[in-house]
Amino acid sequence: MATQTLSMVYGVNEGLVLSPSELLQFYFYGIEIKAKDGSSLSDYVWIQKILAAQSEVEKFLSVKLFRQVMTERLDFIRNDYYNWGFFKVTFPVREPLGLLGFIGTVQQIEYPLSWVSHMAISDESLYGRTLHIVPTGSSTSSQGTSVVFSGITPHLGFLGVDQIPNYWQIKYDTGFKEIPSDIIDVVGKMAAIQIFTILGDIVLGAGIASMSLGVDGLSQSISTTSSAENSAYSARVKQYMSELKYQKAELKNYYKGLNFLAL
Repeated sequence: MATQTLSMVYGVNEGLVLSPSELLQFYFYGIEIKAKDGSSLSDYVWIQKILAAQSEVEKFLSVKLFRQVMTERLDFIRNDYYNWGFFKVTFPVREPLGLLGFIGTVQQIEYPLSWVSHMAISDESLYGRTLHIVPTGSSTSSQGTSVVFSGITPHLGFLGVDQIPNYWQIKYDTGFKEIPSDIIDVVGKMAAIQIFTILGDIVLGAGIASMSLGVDGLSQSISTTSSAENSAYSARVKQYMSELKYQKAELKNYYKGLNFLAL
């Protein structure tokens, strides 16, 4: 019996870089997380804060934390095309999956993936964001059929045009196979800050900085750091914010680098 094996890119997790229990263990050790009535924050709150932190990290680093397939439309620029088909994409490229050319909605050309060159190194955190067309192998011959054209002269009428909007359709695999620990730490601290502000209001109650109780000459008072400008866990929040200011700058320099635009 003939068999066929198919491969695809997919996710095997719930889309969280760390679980609520891991966030609690790493960033809330020794912190009371229950209200006076014994109630606790629901898992939904913890998950929502982690997802919000992940989204912010993805935006300022211009990366996708989890493996996924991205499709982008880029303009045809003649000078870039002459320079080995230079394409600057948004996210780091793990593997190119498709390179097509369109005039409007009509496909004009399809390049073989063996021609699509991208930067690949052993450290997956440093994949490049550029692609090039580099003809290789026997497919460079005039008889080769690796480059698939739609029509006999697909570029007829556009040979003198320097730029064609949204001509290229590029599909590629991006995201981390294993998310680096420095990114996880930043996500954890960003999510923890949001939860610390909530917990600071439930130590004694929202807006209550101190509480006292007196019975038959005996009295007991409890004070916290809560005030109009601070919550009960302001010290921990300020510590995390100070660390994040340095960490986020370092992550941006390492994973995103500098973008240059020549005018």
